[in-house]
Amino acid sequence: MIRSLHPVALVLSLALLAAGCGPKDPGTTSGSSVSNAAPTLHFIHDWVPEPEHGGYYAAHIYGIWKELGVNVDVLVGGPNSEIEKRVALDPSGLGIVRGDAVTIAVERGLPVIAVNSYFQHDPQSIMLREDSPVRDFADLDNRDVAAQIGATWLVFLQKKYGLSRMRVRPITGSVANFVKDPDWIMQAYPTSEPYYALKEGVPSRLLPLSASGFDPYRVIIANKELVRKHPELVARFSIGAYRGWQEYFRNPQPVHDHILKISPSMEMDGMRFSYVRMRELRLVEGDPARGESMGAVDPSRWVELNATLLDLGVISKTPPLSEVVSTNFTPAALQLDPTLPPPIWTNAPIPGR
Repeated sequence: MIRSLHPVALVLSLALLAAGCGPKDPGTTSGSSVSNAAPTLHFIHDWVPEPEHGGYYAAHIYGIWKELGVNVDVLVGGPNSEIEKRVALDPSGLGIVRGDAVTIAVERGLPVIAVNSYFQHDPQSIMLREDSPVRDFADLDNRDVAAQIGATWLVFLQKKYGLSRMRVRPITGSVANFVKDPDWIMQAYPTSEPYYALKEGVPSRLLPLSASGFDPYRVIIANKELVRKHPELVARFSIGAYRGWQEYFRNPQPVHDHILKISPSMEMDGMRFSYVRMRELRLVEGDPARGESMGAVDPSRWVELNATLLDLGVISKTPPLSEVVSTNFTPAALQLDPTLPPPIWTNAPIPGR
């Protein structure tokens, strides 16, 4: 396991947490100043700017990370970003990936480690027409499915459900084919693609990947050198991220205004749809009845995931769990309250109305 936080660093982080926050110019600093000697952290998102990154944009535009004494450059990801490799090559790197990607990267020798969870359950789903005859994953056999070719979750589905005749098509990042072709089936996020399909008059249904039994976290990874040399920065980054999610869920509109400026293709109604769906599905906080909460990491889920990857032949050996995930930067380890505020919006907008 990456060594525990030094008590002085932990106390400093918790003291900084006590400072209040509110919307401010991201270039201003209040509270603790950022040391010139401390490296700037490079945080890579897993897609273009969108509400699914709302907590991190809140930490940025509200100056929360600045208050905590850490400089963070928020970098845009996107298709084929190879985030694990970029983080591995950057001594100040962090990024968002799915849990299985961490184990695969570590087994291949990349110096990365998961430091906290982003979503308690990866929301990846299969989207089909509302009136589609496909009712379960087994029904995908002998059908075309637009998905990320070679994705671990796809390998899992093919093996578990015997989908030897399923034809995988390249994913385009658009719902255009789904709208045009009644038989089109595609991977999708419940917070995004269903909205844009409905905007074109096409209602949809989802088969959540987690219902198949393949249920990884979506996580933040860090370069191991960063964790070894600057655990206090990773702690401050994590505290800022948690506070950012609390602020975003308390008042999402300033973050949506910011996202619209940097990602003009987004829509206000679409972002509100994403917010409502994230709250309905409890993506960030998970299910408290199962011991889940914002940022929490359950090692037993990683043990199960790694065993699955080994069974699939995706990895040739299981790396030590301490090399894959650290529990030193969870809210529990940092003695933080992970409670999220109640949603301010509970009804998703229906496009076209």
